[in-house]
Amino acid sequence: MWKKLACAVTMVFTSVLQAQEVWLVTTLEWPPFSGKNLPEGGAGIVVLREALATQGVRLEVEFYPWTRALITAKNPRYAGVYPAWPEDVGVGFVSSSVLFRSPVGFVEPKVAPLHWTHLQDLQGKKIGVVQDYGNAPEFMHLGNNKTIKTEVVIDDLTNVRKVAGGRIDAAFIDLNNLAYYLKFDAKAVAHLVQANVKEIGSKDLVLAINRNFANRDANAILSRGLAQVDPDRILKSYMQRNFK
Repeated sequence: MWKKLACAVTMVFTSVLQAQEVWLVTTLEWPPFSGKNLPEGGAGIVVLREALATQGVRLEVEFYPWTRALITAKNPRYAGVYPAWPEDVGVGFVSSSVLFRSPVGFVEPKVAPLHWTHLQDLQGKKIGVVQDYGNAPEFMHLGNNKTIKTEVVIDDLTNVRKVAGGRIDAAFIDLNNLAYYLKFDAKAVAHLVQANVKEIGSKDLVLAINRNFANRDANAILSRGLAQVDPDRILKSYMQRNFK
């Protein structure tokens, strides 16, 4: 009898796993929020995974350079690309509810800090930006009209190293991302650079949902999941567990 019962339980459990919905998303190497070699895929990935799990959805993640992540996520097999700033949500995508927030600012040389009150005060400065990042609307406008000189690179770590080498005056960056790099990947140049004392602001991080994704209720599902978790607690707990 017990053998038959155990077999029945196993069959039910297996069928539940098979029936579980799976969302495939693309992401980038953007520690501590996402990264192939980070514990559990990164702090931001954990937030998304836990929110979806409350709705019976399993998350699968593919890691790419940012531009490729955007292009790949257009395939209908993908739920979208994550994490993205609202400015990154382009044609063919729709923004989800906010999953978490993070401050943005500038990484600068310690020997030549930026002094500014308004972004226009940076006129003539050469500021590093990452290809296809949304950055901030006002900053992007000033870059587009050449008030601020921008220099494009493929990733944030390259910008940190360029600032350290004196090749640019500063770089636009997420400040949690910068803190991670100065502790780990860019530790060798941490004595040369710092975060500017003035933050540009705080940026929302969302899932850019593919409009062609099979589940048309994706945003509603994620919103319900987010209502059942505490992203700030998840992020704080992740950082304490992995980066003390």
